[in-house]
Amino acid sequence: MQIASLEIANLRIVEQLCIEPGPGLNFIQGPNGAGKTSVLEAIYLAGRGRTFRHSDAGPLIRKGADATSVIVQFSNENTGALSRLGVRREKSRLTCRLNGKDIKKRSILAETLPLQWMGSQPQLLLGLGPEVRRRFIDLALFHVEPTYLDAMTAFQRALRQRNAALRRGPAAAVRHWHVPFDSAAAVMDRRRAALIESLLPRVRNLLERWSVEFDLAWRYRRGWGNDIALKDLLNRKVDQDLRVGYTSSGPQRAELELIADGASAEKSLSRGQQKLLVLALNLGVMDMITEAKGVAPVLLVDDLAAELDAENRARLIAELEQRHAQIFLTRMEGRALAPNKPSTVFHVEHGHLAVEV
Repeated sequence: MQIASLEIANLRIVEQLCIEPGPGLNFIQGPNGAGKTSVLEAIYLAGRGRTFRHSDAGPLIRKGADATSVIVQFSNENTGALSRLGVRREKSRLTCRLNGKDIKKRSILAETLPLQWMGSQPQLLLGLGPEVRRRFIDLALFHVEPTYLDAMTAFQRALRQRNAALRRGPAAAVRHWHVPFDSAAAVMDRRRAALIESLLPRVRNLLERWSVEFDLAWRYRRGWGNDIALKDLLNRKVDQDLRVGYTSSGPQRAELELIADGASAEKSLSRGQQKLLVLALNLGVMDMITEAKGVAPVLLVDDLAAELDAENRARLIAELEQRHAQIFLTRMEGRALAPNKPSTVFHVEHGHLAVEV
C-alpha cells in the first residue's frame, strides 16, 4: 500500500496542507507542538474513521471550523490502481467516500487503507488492562483472517443478548443464548490462539536479532478453563451471572500475558526495553499482514527515538528499511533518526509543511 498524496484541512492546528509522501521512510520533523503527530492522526483518521486520541471529535476539528477533512490518494502495489479516499469528520457525523461512493462501515475503511500504528507511549500496550491486548490481537486478525470479523460480530451479538437476558431473567432465557455464544466463542478462541502462536515466535526472533537482554515468553488465557467446555461452564454459572448481571466467562475475558525473564514484562523491563518489545510486536503483525494480503500496511510511528539509545535507534531504522513498506515517523529537530537509504523529510512549523531538500 502506497499513499501517493495526502490532503488535510482543519485538523487541530493544521489549516490546510498537501504532501506527496515517498515510498519508503517519511520523516515528519519539527519542534514540540508543531503538528507532527497531527499528520499521523490524519492518516489514521482516513484508515480507521476515528482518532487515536480522545474519542470526542471536538478537539480534532480546528478552532473556528465546522469539520476536519482528509483526502488520501493511494495505490495498490499488486494492481497499480490509484484510489481516492475522503473522510470528513464533524462533531456528530462522519462521512466517508471511496472513489465517489459512500462508505457506511468503518471496517471498510480499515480494509481499504490497512494501517499499523504505534503511538508515543507504546508501553501502554503492556501496562493497561487485558482489553488493550485483546484489541491488538483482534485488529491483527481482522487483516490476516478475512472471515474473522464475521466471527467476532457473531460473538459480540451473542454476548449482548446473553447479558441482556441476565439483566431481565429468568435463567431459561439466558440458557437460550448458550449455543450461539459457545459456537462463536470457539471460532474466536481458535483463531486468536493460532495468531498468537504464529506472532510471538516472530517477535522473539526479532528481539534476539536486536540482542535485547531478556528472554520473552507468553501465556494465553482464553477466558475459561481448559478442563471444561464453555457451554457447560455457562450453564454452571447461570445463577452467579444473574446476580452480577453480566457474562463472567468467555473470549471477552481472554488475556495475553507477556513475560520477560520469568516475570511480567510490564513490571520487569525498562521503558526502553518495553518499547523494543512493543515495536517487535507491531513489526511481527505487519509482516503477517503483508504475507496474508501480499501488500504491506502503512506503518505510523510517533516519536520512535524517545527512550532509545543511538545503537537501538540505528538498529530499528535499518529494520524498518528492510520491509520495503511506506512508513511515517515523527522526529524532533536534528538527526536522531538517521536513515541509511533515501528518505523523504517534511518539516512542520505551526501546522504548515514544506519538503526539506
